[in-house]
Amino acid sequence: MLKNYFLVAVRTLRRNIGYTTLNVIGLALGITCSLLLFLVISFELSFDTFHRKADRTYRINIDSDDQNGHHQSAGTPLPMYAALKSALPELNPITHMHEEEGGTFALLSSDTTQTLQKFREEGSVMFIDSAFFDLFDFETGGVNVKQALRDPNSILLTESIAKKYFPDGNAVGKVLRMNNTVNLQVKGIIPDAPANTDIPYIMLVAYEASNTINSLFRSDNWNSTSSSEQIYFATAPGASAKQAEDRINEIADRYRQRRPGEKERFTLQPLANLHFNEGYSNYNDRTVGVQTLWALAVIGAFLVIIACINFVNMATAQAMRRAKEVGMRKVLGASRSQLVVQFLSETGLITLAALLVSVVLTELLLPYLNQLLDLSITFSVLENKEVALFLAAVLLLVTFFAGLYPALILSGFKPISALKSKVATARTAGLSLRRALVVLQFTICQVLIICTIVVHDQMEFFRTASLGFDKEAIVTVPIPSASAHKLMPLRQQLEAHAGVSATTFAMSPPSANVTMNMSFNYDDYSIERNFNVNFRFADENYLKTFNIPLIAGRMYQKSDTIQEFVVNETFLKQVGEKSPEAALGKKMVVNGGQNEGRIVGVVKDYHVGSLRETIDPVVMSTWAYFYYNLNAKIEMKDAKAAIAHLQKVWSSAYPDDVFYYEFLDDTIAEFYASEQRQADLFKIFSVIAILIGCLGLYGLVSFMVTQRTKEVGVRKVLGASSLSIVGLFSKDFTVLVLIAFVMAAPISYYFMEQWLQDFNYRIAIGYWVFLAAGAVTLLIALTTVSVQALRAAFSNPVTALKTE
Repeated sequence: MLKNYFLVAVRTLRRNIGYTTLNVIGLALGITCSLLLFLVISFELSFDTFHRKADRTYRINIDSDDQNGHHQSAGTPLPMYAALKSALPELNPITHMHEEEGGTFALLSSDTTQTLQKFREEGSVMFIDSAFFDLFDFETGGVNVKQALRDPNSILLTESIAKKYFPDGNAVGKVLRMNNTVNLQVKGIIPDAPANTDIPYIMLVAYEASNTINSLFRSDNWNSTSSSEQIYFATAPGASAKQAEDRINEIADRYRQRRPGEKERFTLQPLANLHFNEGYSNYNDRTVGVQTLWALAVIGAFLVIIACINFVNMATAQAMRRAKEVGMRKVLGASRSQLVVQFLSETGLITLAALLVSVVLTELLLPYLNQLLDLSITFSVLENKEVALFLAAVLLLVTFFAGLYPALILSGFKPISALKSKVATARTAGLSLRRALVVLQFTICQVLIICTIVVHDQMEFFRTASLGFDKEAIVTVPIPSASAHKLMPLRQQLEAHAGVSATTFAMSPPSANVTMNMSFNYDDYSIERNFNVNFRFADENYLKTFNIPLIAGRMYQKSDTIQEFVVNETFLKQVGEKSPEAALGKKMVVNGGQNEGRIVGVVKDYHVGSLRETIDPVVMSTWAYFYYNLNAKIEMKDAKAAIAHLQKVWSSAYPDDVFYYEFLDDTIAEFYASEQRQADLFKIFSVIAILIGCLGLYGLVSFMVTQRTKEVGVRKVLGASSLSIVGLFSKDFTVLVLIAFVMAAPISYYFMEQWLQDFNYRIAIGYWVFLAAGAVTLLIALTTVSVQALRAAFSNPVTALKTE
């Protein structure tokens, strides 16, 4: 019996090859999209789940509140690790790590300090202690990491870095000089960090070496924190994380000083939460909100639903053509259940074919998806059980939901009516189910189109909005830590080239993911202000180079240390000054009382971070130790020669380092990389949803044309024009698209308003967005309908009148 079902199904599908092809294409597109999204979601959910202690591993964070709002940080006080290790032995294993975001590595010869080759890295160089691999289950490739990192100046290279630095494969025992500061001996080669970890190291260095690399953060000050300095630990099985958190805060309260009115607490963040909590971020600098994953899952489900709706419409469109077949089968003794199984078998074959096509498409498209989303997803049906189960579930669910309704309709025809071709399908409350499904299809399509337009407009706003400074034609060149004094005397040489109009040395450009907070006293030295201030250190050319306008006073004088201050408008509001002029001459004490000066200028507010965030109170001053970047404004028509000149001067000052530059507008664009990826995804899925929807319309119009063949013939005999016949069919679908628009507009408005809430600076959703989406959808729908309607309009009316 099953063999018979299979053979009949194959013959039927071959006989109706056009119908079969359209269904396979529609289902394949929907399944491919859902499979790709499933791979993305599975990948994001897999981050750091491979550690055996993952379910009881925590990171220590800081949550604080002051008059400037709520603040979160993954940084910890530097002496905390030693204090916790001594006072709380139940936190075992406990480890701390320090991250350096890349740097310069020089390969030294084995017998002298002569430099053989130089490399620049941007990945995470992790300084770890011996407990790191007790807590985390990263692959070591057989290397005894505890023994290898016992020497303070030892380093472990990952396989990709070792291959890059030592293509001959002989790396162990060689010496690398990091940031022209410390020599590190290679003690072993370990596998690369997996792609699904939020601790994506490229090298591992003995923790003690971090004191030499970055001595600023090596201190016993409990009030000094850095987000690069983090503590992780595992609780005992069954132990309470809340109790551990309370004990940690008890210890911190003994040493840490708080500002008046400040509320602060150290909190524990589960390892599994690192990838999804955007408040604290992670070393991977990638967080994916749970809402984003839900949105992807819903989009994937919607695309499959649209494809299933296509199948239903196409199958019912074929119902009239198969009516006599059903009648003949019933006359010969076939039961309804047998007919249902027969039609479900056909659906199963179509779905299976679509599934095979989708597997091939996924293999072809996955590299492009990885590139688009900056991911490293692999795909294998045979090796990945989750993927195999997902495909099996899709096969069963799509076969059932897409095939059940057509099977019930077709098998329900009465034999006599079917043989006379006098059958009609059910209607619900005056509206056929097929039309209701088309409304659902185009509701989903219009929601995706509206979301695409809104996201695109927000991205355009990010790109074109004024940030309060000049970001065009600015080149940023990193300077080796604490060595800006070498380059500063060469300023005249830097600006001697006609293509370089201005230069400045600074901690960072005006808008950057850099935050430095310091305690300070303003005017009245007895009061320490209870809000965070973003300190930016830069030389006297900073405002001129970035074209940041002064609204009162002047720029501070040249100095290597803190002498004078320039503040922004938000700072004045926070300290209660009524006018910029009133702040001029006021004294400030910063850095725990070690530095003081007077305010000599006030600048107009500019954005120090992304447009998601409000503008911070900013205090600017000189301090050459923190000049990490050379910023140069160049003439773009002479950009190549200007950059070559910068490289020449820079390299003369730092011959042992690697020159690297970045345009500021590209750096700022990276702030919105996540949103840009979302925008690209919306565009892709909107096009696919519309394409699948058009296939569904084609199916429903085919059904209507089949039902109304004689009517079209009579109308043509009586003198109806082809245009009026096209209008006859188009009228119904215009109503369906308008109904879909009425449903889609409020749904998309709600979700886009929720999405825009994450941005302090955002667009307003105008009515034109909805009208544009409705017009585009209507135009596409009418074009699809017209193609099939014109075929009916141009057909021979005599042939139509003979149709039974």
